[in-house]
Amino acid sequence: MLISKGIKGNIYHSDYRQKSTSIDYITLEWFDTSKKIIRDFSIGRREVGFRNLTSNALLDGDIVYEDREICIAVKILPCLSIVLQPENATHMAVICFEIGNKHVPIFINPQNEIIIAYEKPLYEQLARAGFQPKTEERIIEKTDTLMIHQYGGKKNKIVLVKEE
Repeated sequence: MLISKGIKGNIYHSDYRQKSTSIDYITLEWFDTSKKIIRDFSIGRREVGFRNLTSNALLDGDIVYEDREICIAVKILPCLSIVLQPENATHMAVICFEIGNKHVPIFINPQNEIIIAYEKPLYEQLARAGFQPKTEERIIEKTDTLMIHQYGGKKNKIVLVKEE
């Protein structure tokens, strides 16, 4: 078994320099990318044990293992998704509010498309509301980007100022 801790880079980033002779992939569903420990077989039948030491979810192309012979990267499988293209910021807010009430993870890509894993009732609700949802096979990444109740380890220091 190949054992690794931490993300070594991403094969799709411009600063990546391949050190190994070949690339193999471990395939994950979108909802598995936020797991802290992954034990699975790669496409090339290599057993991989990986511990994610960061609080970030894995992205498509993240390298979980690399040596001189092999680089093992993450390939997120596409799934049937609801895709919405908001017209403006207000439209974006209303759509996210409607989806948020269902407690469904949302992915917003750099093109400002809202992507959600397909659920028929949600699709029908968005269509009835006039949002013009589409269904497409998409890769869903970073659904946990909004961390509302995340606090730092530092204590706040309160200073009283005396007015003269």
